[in-house]
Amino acid sequence: MITIIITSFKEPRSIGKCIECIANRKYSGIQSPFEILQVSPDDLTLKAGKKVANRLGLNKKQFIQIIDPCKGKPYALKLALNKARGDILLFTDGDTYFERNAVKEILKPFEDKKVGGVSGRPVSMDVRDSQMGYYGHLLSDSAHHRRTSTMEFVEGTDYYMSDKEFFPMSGYIMAIRSIGIDIPEDVLSDDAFISYTLRNEGYEIGYTPNSKCFVKYPTTLSDYFKQKVRSIGGFIQLEEYGVFKRDKQSRSFGIELGYFFFVFKYAKSIKEFFWSLLLFPIRLWTWIRIFWERRVIKKDFKKTWGRIESTK
Repeated sequence: MITIIITSFKEPRSIGKCIECIANRKYSGIQSPFEILQVSPDDLTLKAGKKVANRLGLNKKQFIQIIDPCKGKPYALKLALNKARGDILLFTDGDTYFERNAVKEILKPFEDKKVGGVSGRPVSMDVRDSQMGYYGHLLSDSAHHRRTSTMEFVEGTDYYMSDKEFFPMSGYIMAIRSIGIDIPEDVLSDDAFISYTLRNEGYEIGYTPNSKCFVKYPTTLSDYFKQKVRSIGGFIQLEEYGVFKRDKQSRSFGIELGYFFFVFKYAKSIKEFFWSLLLFPIRLWTWIRIFWERRVIKKDFKKTWGRIESTK
């Protein structure tokens, strides 16, 4: 059985599309028995999820709603993990949706017993002709480049596999074996924590570029900083959990500098080249804020985790 875990908060307009792109077997390509666990704290999102589940004819075993007490995403994930019955767990957010056959593709690497987790490919749904829209495409495509360049392509397939190196899975679309991972309630980068934990348990991580998940990225700089300081800063927090055993830290300012030329080559016009140039001071300020919040004042979880309104 496959368990799909969807965390969603104040997203009544998008949760239906998210559920349908998975539950519709002809679209998602899912063949195995499945259950969808929707974890939400607000009535509007819960009602919207229930409405589309009824329209799709999902029974009580196929669609289960869990009321989230609004203590943060890690807590919501723990609630779902305690109820999940599947051998494979697929995670996503209620403000995203999958491309056709995304579920079918992300399950392929699990035929290899040494695979513990698989990441799909987040793709920006934003228009590229604005500065923030351009950054959404640039950063999601650079993550794709990072995964395909650090992981090994598996001959005879259409996916990649970790070996000596890997890049953490994306929480927008990732699947793992159910091995009883305990997620800390204050973790800032739950997807990275899960990725490194699986590697430490001896599992490999797969990457399926054909499993595409469409994501709306921040459209304001304030939301951009709020999201990135939390998610990237979470990698510094992971040092406290001691997860860097089999693998070294994969996110740092120095590592990002290695993508200096990629950022400029990505631009297709003078306007995009200028936006690429502006990204460097933006990322520098991001890392300064990360250093301040994580190393100096050690900002607590409740103050760090905030809703990113412009992505909704």
